[in-house]
Amino acid sequence: MLEFKCQRCEECCKRYYIVSLPEEIKKQALFLGETEENFIKNHTQLLLHLFAREYSPDKIVVSSALLPKKINDALDVINGFPLNFFIAVPVLVFNRTENGTCEFYKKGIGCGIYTERPFECIAFPFITNRIITDYEKDYPFCRGLQFKDEKLSYTNMGHLHVKKIASYCESLREKGFTSVWKTWPDKGIVLFEDTLLGEISSEEFLDSIAGLK
Repeated sequence: MLEFKCQRCEECCKRYYIVSLPEEIKKQALFLGETEENFIKNHTQLLLHLFAREYSPDKIVVSSALLPKKINDALDVINGFPLNFFIAVPVLVFNRTENGTCEFYKKGIGCGIYTERPFECIAFPFITNRIITDYEKDYPFCRGLQFKDEKLSYTNMGHLHVKKIASYCESLREKGFTSVWKTWPDKGIVLFEDTLLGEISSEEFLDSIAGLK
């Protein structure tokens, strides 16, 4: 249990690409009175999130040979040498405004889909299963972590978030991306760890994860 109370500072809405999983998007589309297809086309983009991790047979692995040249060039600049394989998480994330804020966040109003926001938003900043001894140091902008009250506590739900993402990735491995997602956005982006590498088309995205199709 950790001391925490969300202060609605919306800083997390302004800093991250927010992942929404298939079952969450269904509810969000219904909440807005849109079809799931229109919601995805209007409000989301693809995100191919790459990580420099050791190969693991239970992870989604992407070969650099399948990535667009512009992405490989950006990776070479960051790493100083080419990497052959990456652990990958292919997801859909909400669009962001020009200043980087989640498009559902409205200043002075808050989240436009608050009751159906993704679990990632509900659990933040407790969204990882890695050991963190000082959350305030890792997330210095989060005012909820700075709010002190001996009567308040919060359960670390990081393991639940990780379990949801792991279950999603396993469904991709078993069924393929285009079976899990019946429709998807026309374009997206590639992240390496926390660094934005560039934009990517849906065709380039699907080619990069060809083993999942």
